Amino acid sequence: MYEEGHFSQEKYFKLLECRPEINQVMSMLEMVTKDDEVCRKFIHVLQQVKDYYCPELQNWMRNTFPVYFKQTPGSIEKEKPEKKSTWSRIKRSLSSKHTFKLEQLDTQRNPLIIFCQLKESLRYHKHSITFQKKKIQGNLDASRSCCELIEIKYTELLITNEDPVELPDQHEYFILANRRARIYAHNKHQKITLGDLLTPMASESKTPRRVLVTGIAGIGKSLAMQRLIHDWAIGMVYRDIACAVHFALRELNLARGPVSFIDLVKRNHVHLDDVVEKLCLDPRNLMIILDGLDEFQYSINEGKAVKSISDAVPIKDLVFSLIKGYLLPGASVMVTSRPRPSVPLDAFDRRVVILGFEQEQVREYCFRFFRDKELSEDVFQYIIQNENLSGMSFIPLYCFIICTALSSFFQCRENGSCTEKPPQTITEVYRSYLCTIMHHHMRQSSSRDNETDSEPIVLCSPPIYTAMKDVLYQLGKLAYYSLLENKILFYPEDIQKYGFHPTELPDSFLQRIFVPESGQQREVFAFFHLTLQEHLAALYCVMSLTPMAEELTQCLDLWCFGVIPEDPVQCELLSTTLEIQTDNQWERLQMFSRFFMGLLCYRIEGKLKGLVECLSCDILDPLTIWFKGKIRYEVNQKLLNLLHCLRELQQETVVRNVASEIDEVNFFKVTLNPADCATLCYVLQHCNTSLKILNIGYANIGIQGLRILQLLLHRCQTLYLRYNSLTKEAAMIVSKVLKSDCEVRSLLMCGNSIGSEGVRYLWDALSSNDTLEELYVDITGITDNGLDNFVSCLTHNSTLRLLTIAGNNLTESGKHLLVELQEFRQDLKILRSFAGDMGLLQAYLDWVEDLKKDPQQLESAKNANALRNVLWELEKEEPEVEENNIKARILLLKKEITELLESSSGVVC
Repeated sequence: MYEEGHFSQEKYFKLLECRPEINQVMSMLEMVTKDDEVCRKFIHVLQQVKDYYCPELQNWMRNTFPVYFKQTPGSIEKEKPEKKSTWSRIKRSLSSKHTFKLEQLDTQRNPLIIFCQLKESLRYHKHSITFQKKKIQGNLDASRSCCELIEIKYTELLITNEDPVELPDQHEYFILANRRARIYAHNKHQKITLGDLLTPMASESKTPRRVLVTGIAGIGKSLAMQRLIHDWAIGMVYRDIACAVHFALRELNLARGPVSFIDLVKRNHVHLDDVVEKLCLDPRNLMIILDGLDEFQYSINEGKAVKSISDAVPIKDLVFSLIKGYLLPGASVMVTSRPRPSVPLDAFDRRVVILGFEQEQVREYCFRFFRDKELSEDVFQYIIQNENLSGMSFIPLYCFIICTALSSFFQCRENGSCTEKPPQTITEVYRSYLCTIMHHHMRQSSSRDNETDSEPIVLCSPPIYTAMKDVLYQLGKLAYYSLLENKILFYPEDIQKYGFHPTELPDSFLQRIFVPESGQQREVFAFFHLTLQEHLAALYCVMSLTPMAEELTQCLDLWCFGVIPEDPVQCELLSTTLEIQTDNQWERLQMFSRFFMGLLCYRIEGKLKGLVECLSCDILDPLTIWFKGKIRYEVNQKLLNLLHCLRELQQETVVRNVASEIDEVNFFKVTLNPADCATLCYVLQHCNTSLKILNIGYANIGIQGLRILQLLLHRCQTLYLRYNSLTKEAAMIVSKVLKSDCEVRSLLMCGNSIGSEGVRYLWDALSSNDTLEELYVDITGITDNGLDNFVSCLTHNSTLRLLTIAGNNLTESGKHLLVELQEFRQDLKILRSFAGDMGLLQAYLDWVEDLKKDPQQLESAKNANALRNVLWELEKEEPEVEENNIKARILLLKKEITELLESSSGVVC
C-alpha cells in the first residue's frame, strides 16, 4: 500500500513499529476496512501479490469481501502478465517434455504434486528470507528494535549505469570522491533503482542477465542486496523470478573440497532441499546473488567451465562458471564488488556503480536514524554546513557513524548537559563514535546493565580509557598490521596472535560472521568498517609512539611517502612496520595518516589520559620542520594529504609556520571536493603573503568550491580556474575579487560556461582593476551580447596586455568590436582566433594530447562540447589562412580532435 502511494510514510512506519508483529496485520485491517475506497485499493494490491501471503489470509479476504472476488471481465482479480508467466514457465518445466528428468529425480510423484510441493517450499523460502533480512545488522544495539527494520532504515542509493574506473592505487574513498565530482559536475549520471537492475534500457536490445554492482566499502552494496532479496521475498520486485538465493563470497572461501551448485544451495538454504533440482530445469526461474567478489580469495579471470549443477568441483570453478554463464546460462546473476582491476568486466551484460547518497537522501537518512523531525533536521543542517562531514556523508556507513557521533551532542543540548562542541574534523567524529562503542561494550560486559544507560555519551573519561586500554591496544595492533597487509578478514588463528580468544572478542568492534561448513559453523571476523580499522590502527600508533622526534618523522616519511629510512631509529613501532612492509601500500594510508595527526593532537593536549601519557609540546618543533620540508616540494594528491593532516592536527602555531612556506599550490587535475577546498582555505588563511600560483585547473571545484576559496583568490598572482564547471555566478565572484585590493596578474577562466552575462561582470571589473595583465576566456560560451560593455570598460583599463577570446560564438559584428578596441588599446594583444597565434594552436594540440592520455576527462560533456567548438572555429578559419606552418597546425589539430571525438563517442554525451 505504501509503494502504491496509499499510505503516507508516517502511517507506514507506525504500522511497522507495532509489536507483536501480528498487531501490524490487525492494525492494517482496521485501517483499510473503515473506508470503502481504501479497502478496494487494498484488495487490488493484495491481488497483485497474493502468492506472497498465506492461504488463511486469502480465504479470510474472500469470505469477508466476496464482492471484490467476482470473476468478471476486467475485475481487479486479474493477474498481472509477469506473474502469470512465472508460474506458467515453471509448469512447463514440469510438463511432459521434462518427464524423463523428473522420473530420475522422483519416480513416485507426478508433476502436479511436484508443482504444489515447489510452491510450498518457495513460500517457506520467502518467509525465511523475510525473517532473516528484515533487520539491518549493526555493531550497536538500537534502543528500539524497530529502528533497525530494513523497511524503515534503508535509504535509496544513487546507482548509475557506469563502468567502474581503474585509478592509481590510493584510498578508495578519494577515488570515489573524484568520480562523483566528475559525474555530478556534468549531470551525466543516470539513476537506476534496485528493481530495475535487470530491466533493459531504451537503448538496449536484450535483458541483462549478469550484472556487476561496484562501490567502495560502506557504500551500501551488501545492504542493497539485502534490501533487494527482501523486497523480492515480499513481492515488491522481480515477480518473474521464482527463486532468489544469496551467497556471501567471503563465506565461500571456507568451502573445503569439491562442491556442486546443488550442494551449495542446500547447505545455505536447507528448506530448498527437495526442490532445487526442479527449479534449475529452467534457469530463468533463478536469481543468484554473489556478494563481495573483492573478498573472494580466488581469481575468476580463468577457471574450468562447469555445466552441470550436480558436478562437484572446486569452489573457484563453480563461481567462475556462474559468472561466465557456463553454468545455468539463463539465470540472473548479480555480483557485488569493490572496484578492483581483477574483475572480469567483459563477463557482465550490465555494470553499475553505487555512488551513495545525494544531499536530500542524507536528510532522509537522518530522519530515519533519529525518527524525530526537529532533531534530525538540526543534525542534517550541521552536517551540510561542515564541509568535512558533508564530504563524507554520501557514504551510508559514514553517515551512520556521523549520526551516531553527533547524537549525544544534539540530544543533550536541550538540558544543558553538553559541555563540548560537536565534532568537526574526521578524527573528532571517529573519537566520539569510539566513545559510543566503548560505552556500549562496557554495558555489555558489566553485570550492572543500567549503570550507564542514562548517561550522555560525549567524552571518553580517563577511567573509561583505563578500563579499555588493553582492548584498544590489542585491537589497534591487529588493525594496524592487517592494514599494512591490506587484510580485512580474520580467522580465529589470526586474532589469537593479538591476545584475543574467539569467545571473548568485543562484538562492538568486530563483526562475527558464522559460515556453515560440513554441518558445522565456522567463524570469520571483520571490523565494522574499513575506516574504524584505520582509526584504531592510528590510535595504536599514537599509543606506541615514544617521545623521540626522529621516530615520529621517520614514521611519517614511511606512511605519507613510502620513504624507507636509511638509518631507522631503534623502536618497536618502526622496526615491526619495516618487517611487514608491502609494495604500493602507502597510497592507501591517506585516511590513516589523517587519523594519526588528529590523535597525535589529542595525546599532546592530554585527551588520551588513561590510555597513554601526554607528549610534550616540544614535539611540535621537529614536526613543523618536517612539514616545511615536505610541503615546499609536493604537488597533487600528496600535497593535498599534507594539508588535511595539518587540519586534523589543529595546532595553530604549526599551521602558521608551515603556511608561510607555501608560495605555489598545484592541484592541476586533482579533483577537489568541498572538504578539500575548505582544508586548502584553512591552511592558507594562516599565511599573510601572496601566492605566486594557485593552479586548480580541471579540479572540478564547481561553484561550491569556488565560494569556499573566495577569501584566498585576491592573494593569487596567477590563478588557474580552467575547466571547473563554473557558470555566471563564478564570474560574479571573480569580478568582486578583481575589484578588491587584489594581486591577480594572470587569470585563466577558459573552458568554463560563464556565458555572455558572466563575462560582462569581468569587463566591468576590469574598468577599475589595475593588476590584471593576462585574461583567458577562450571557449566560455560568449556571444555578441557578451561584448555590450566590452569597449567602454576596457578602454578605461591600462594594465591588461593579453586577452584570449578564441573559440566563442562571435559573429562578424562581435569581431568588429574586438577590432574597435584594438584601435584604442594598441598595447593590448587580442587573440580572437586560433589561427592568430602559433602558441595558442600548440597549446590546444597539447590539450588534445592530454585528453587522449586521460580518457576520464572526456566523461565531461563540456570537454566534448569544447572540442566541437574548437573544431567549428578551425573549419571557419582554415580557408582564410595563408601561412603554411599555421595551416599545417590547423589541419593537424582538426584531425586530432576528430579522431578523439570519434574514439570517445561511447563515452561522452
